[in-house]
Amino acid sequence: MSNYTVSDTIRYKTLALFAEHFGISPARVNVRLNDSCVIICAERFLQPIVESLIHEASHGALQSTRELMVGYLLPELCRYVRDDCGIPLGAHAYDWNDDDLSCLIFMLVEEPEFLRENRPYAGQDKIHRSIAALTYDVQRFPDKIYSFWLDSQLLVVIRDGTLIQVEKALIEDGHSEVLRMSKRRVEKSKFREEFPFDENVKRSIRGIYLDWMFPHDRSVLVYVFDKSPLPWLN
Repeated sequence: MSNYTVSDTIRYKTLALFAEHFGISPARVNVRLNDSCVIICAERFLQPIVESLIHEASHGALQSTRELMVGYLLPELCRYVRDDCGIPLGAHAYDWNDDDLSCLIFMLVEEPEFLRENRPYAGQDKIHRSIAALTYDVQRFPDKIYSFWLDSQLLVVIRDGTLIQVEKALIEDGHSEVLRMSKRRVEKSKFREEFPFDENVKRSIRGIYLDWMFPHDRSVLVYVFDKSPLPWLN
């Protein structure tokens, strides 16, 4: 199957799984893939009244509800992508954007292309230096940084070797989820406030998604950009 056919198939399956298990499908599902990963972005998959009730009670309750829903679907969705679509998957990750109530699911293939071949793009070295500096501000310099454009709107940044000893100890002691929540709050704020791009990226950021594959000491950072260039950079 072509990438277009596979992405369409995964999109339909994602919609069907939400409808089957929760009685409602996301308002929109987009799927992009290449030889390194599969990215699924689902928008507004909670009914508005449920969102409002949970928001009023607690943002943590909203987060927990979404975590439970996506966590419940992920094993079946990964099996489908691997077995029915023939994509050999490795680890996966996911995160949320509260601004548009979207979820981004990131599935890494077993032998991703970015580990075998770097595809340089304009400003890549500068972006890597900025990402390294921002990472150092909150923990340590990454051992390695990879990045690639999945399409004109999605920039994927992979950081290997960012965990410090105390974080590794927390993971060993079973506190992965607490660590994940704390790191996500601190790092996303940092990456949102300090824009690591210059004139090479002439668009505003629509969303930032961040998660970790703790067993591999690897983090996934995905920037989603608007389609239109920034007006003052035309």
